[in-house]
Amino acid sequence: MIKQGILHDYDLMANAENSAKENTCVICGVNPVIYQWSDYSGEGMCTQCGFPYQLKWGSDEAKKEGKYPYNNIPDKYIPAIKEYWNETHQFVHLGCSLSNNQGVKEFNEWLEKKHPEFCKDNNTQSD
Repeated sequence: MIKQGILHDYDLMANAENSAKENTCVICGVNPVIYQWSDYSGEGMCTQCGFPYQLKWGSDEAKKEGKYPYNNIPDKYIPAIKEYWNETHQFVHLGCSLSNNQGVKEFNEWLEKKHPEFCKDNNTQSD
């Protein structure tokens, strides 16, 4: 299922990046991943589930080591995101966005019920 938020051809140009070739999504398992750009420079999201990957212009360490793509959400959250996907099969715009937050409200409501430990005051927690 392709995300309905793809507005024009540019959204899918993320797939032209070398790092976008022949990857499997860590959340939905689609292979190969079809990416669309988010609003964060170099960040592509899986069009199936919305999980964000840094395809280019990442950290200096990643550039040096050639570690692309890499997850743009800390690994500790992946099991909960995968659990949501397995229960709902709903796209969640987890990449950076200036205007589109498709599925985020529903995901946050689910997260509050199932994993409240991730919803505590973020000002007092560290990654």
